Amino acid sequence: MSQSNVAEKLDQPEPAFYRMADVLRITALSRSSLYRRIASGDFPAPVSLGGRAKGWRRAALLEWIEDPVGYRPLTHCVKNTGSAGGRVRRVAAATSQPST
Repeated sequence: MSQSNVAEKLDQPEPAFYRMADVLRITALSRSSLYRRIASGDFPAPVSLGGRAKGWRRAALLEWIEDPVGYRPLTHCVKNTGSAGGRVRRVAAATSQPST
């Protein structure tokens, strides 16, 4: 690869979402390990990108990369109906347990 091609790749913006192949490459996890961690809540779940396409938010992956052992996703999501009839989601982040 020439130096101009490398410079072009470095100037490209980071994607907002990563697909499965990218996540496996970035995390060095196997597909089965990734899904096992998602099921146990130790890895961010993918979001729908439309149709059958799924992807991971860049911010969620960066949060996991910073602290894989301490990562905890959102604890719960409550769906309410707003005054105009639209659905409103209220999401609460995981809270740390007070030490005794």
